[in-house]
Amino acid sequence: MSFRKTLSAAPRRPAWPLLALLMAPTACTTVTTHTASGKKLVMSQEQFSRYVEHVFRYHNRVMNQLIDAGQGAKSPKDAEALSAAEAKMVETCRPLNEVVSESLSGQSLGLQTELELVDTVPACEAATRTVEGLIP
Repeated sequence: MSFRKTLSAAPRRPAWPLLALLMAPTACTTVTTHTASGKKLVMSQEQFSRYVEHVFRYHNRVMNQLIDAGQGAKSPKDAEALSAAEAKMVETCRPLNEVVSESLSGQSLGLQTELELVDTVPACEAATRTVEGLIP
């Protein structure tokens, strides 16, 4: 629980410019990805960087809602479902959080890491939506 509070207390820096710099060396001018519901999307690198930032902020907002909700589940079954969804979300969103942490610390990312974002970000968004729907 204290880990989450530490994350939510961190100062907010705009991630988009950093992510745009990360994506700049990529040879492609467009990024083909998909929405959380699976619909294929083709975006410019700038649009994808903004999408990455949007999902990162959304994920953090839902994590803060979890902190605020505390143990407010209506039943043990609801609490169990929320706990399982949260664990899945944390695991699914881990690569996105690592990329943002690395970019904020000035580390350069490899092409493989950047390419993984194409699938990681929509999956993180979907997992975060699931958790958000279960928060009491």
